[in-house]
Amino acid sequence: MEQSSLLTSVLLFLLAAVIFVPLGKRFGAGPILSYLGAGIILGPGGMALVSDPAAVLHFAELGVVLMLFVLGLELNPSKLWELRSAIFGLGSGQLLLSWAAIGGLAWGFGLSVDAALVVGAALSLSSTAFAVQLMSEHRLLTTPLGRDAFGVLLMQDLAVIPMLLLTAYLAPNSAQIEHHAVPWYWTCLALVGFVLVGKYLLPKLLKLVASSGVREVLTAFALLLVMGSAELMEWLGLSAGMGAFLAGIMLANSSYRHQLETDIEPFKGLLLGLFFMAVGMSMDLKLLISDPLLILGILMAMLLIKTFVLMVLGRIRHHKWRPSIALGLILAEGGEFAFVLLSQAQLSGIVDDKIAQVLVLAIGLSMAVTPILFTLFRATKAKVVDTRLPDTINVTESEVVIAGFGRVGQITGRILASSGIPFVALDKDASHVDVIRKYGGEVYFGDARRLDMLMSAGIARSRLLLLAVDSVEDSIEIAQQVKTHFPHIHIVARARDRNHAYRLMSLGVTDVFRETFGSALSASEKILQGLGLSQVQANERVKIFAEHDKKLVIASAAHQNDLATLINLSNKGKAELESLMRGDRENVS
Repeated sequence: MEQSSLLTSVLLFLLAAVIFVPLGKRFGAGPILSYLGAGIILGPGGMALVSDPAAVLHFAELGVVLMLFVLGLELNPSKLWELRSAIFGLGSGQLLLSWAAIGGLAWGFGLSVDAALVVGAALSLSSTAFAVQLMSEHRLLTTPLGRDAFGVLLMQDLAVIPMLLLTAYLAPNSAQIEHHAVPWYWTCLALVGFVLVGKYLLPKLLKLVASSGVREVLTAFALLLVMGSAELMEWLGLSAGMGAFLAGIMLANSSYRHQLETDIEPFKGLLLGLFFMAVGMSMDLKLLISDPLLILGILMAMLLIKTFVLMVLGRIRHHKWRPSIALGLILAEGGEFAFVLLSQAQLSGIVDDKIAQVLVLAIGLSMAVTPILFTLFRATKAKVVDTRLPDTINVTESEVVIAGFGRVGQITGRILASSGIPFVALDKDASHVDVIRKYGGEVYFGDARRLDMLMSAGIARSRLLLLAVDSVEDSIEIAQQVKTHFPHIHIVARARDRNHAYRLMSLGVTDVFRETFGSALSASEKILQGLGLSQVQANERVKIFAEHDKKLVIASAAHQNDLATLINLSNKGKAELESLMRGDRENVS
């Protein structure tokens, strides 16, 4: 019966993930909100398909443990040392100031000093799982802002155990609470032993396991390492997540790091999704009806205090205003360890049941609201409209006009300049133009889509136009302008991909080069040589491929909107290319 119940629960969780995450993405919601929504529907406040959210939450915390292991793999000890100011400076500042402000507010609204201390500690924490996932979605993890946020999260993880010990000490029935049984000196020795084993013995064990050639064994070893490290840290009275994180750091320089990360990733993703669902299940939405002002007041106070504290600290660390506010919003939500603190405070009589339930709901709502607030904040960033007037171009002669002075345009410009061939380069990014000028580059600020700018650049007197702008639509618009007003100009155009090339060719642009095609050919030639072919043989095969591909692109350009014809031409092209290559191999042999 228990096995059937377990299978039913697993089926429910997987079904919810498969349904809600794609639906959420379709309507613009991130995975976190989708999992939260699924949890609310499955939990006691919804369809009541899951009756014990606390048990699910306890199991799903393994997702947070695995996430911290993967993060540890990305940080070698030297990188961690670089974060010391973020951990002990910014992190401790956030923790102490938020704790004091929230605790003081709680005391002012009638809670006892002990209860206010515990509530302040609980609400000052942020969710590692939510914050890291949010930064990952917005590609902020590797930025200075992301590193600072991660440093704060690490400091909070370090502070959890002292907070739990404080809660136990403040409990009226503290004598009945089991204190940490391992003496502090054994904890220190165990930590030293953990680091030594990780540095000297673990890489050898990993190499031995990997030498078996059985991938499942390596996956099992990775899971054993994570769970074992987490269990050891819990036995020492430290955070399980901290143990997994340290284990990841120990293997950050290992040659098996990427393999371990790949093996752990599926388990991490599923368990994190389950964790977010469990948070949604634990939210008693009925309290929103009975005490809406109290819950919303707690929610707003927590978000505002934590955002304000981190905004000020961010400015002290020389972040600009917007990144400082973003730092505050990322870490404004309540954390998963707050549930543990409040549960212990509730059991020990420091906080009564009603207050604990209200706080749990406020924390859950903060996790739901934070991604929305952060996304809205990012959307408020004003687009910079450059009011700068185009440069006045005073050039008597130019044989080439270059539209777009990025990577392609600059290389061509340098070759032309060194060959004594006059040219005029245009770029519509004012800041980019200013940077190039600092290095002595000759480029004018102006939009090549404008006919007057092309005239000013001397397009009518030039022989060639290099079309090297980044935007596909800008490229097509410029090509149309030039073909319409200056049909004598020969256009050499950069294309981002095959479809872009087709559109340019349909306008009559014959010299089209795909931006990665040449480098791919060069790389292929080196690979063939590495496989034993001579330089002449490798060069000949690459040349055959390039000529054949060029003919195929020209033939396909006329049918760019006919998928069936394009597929047919592609299949014929493959057969022709194989025949050409076979003939080349026979000639060589």
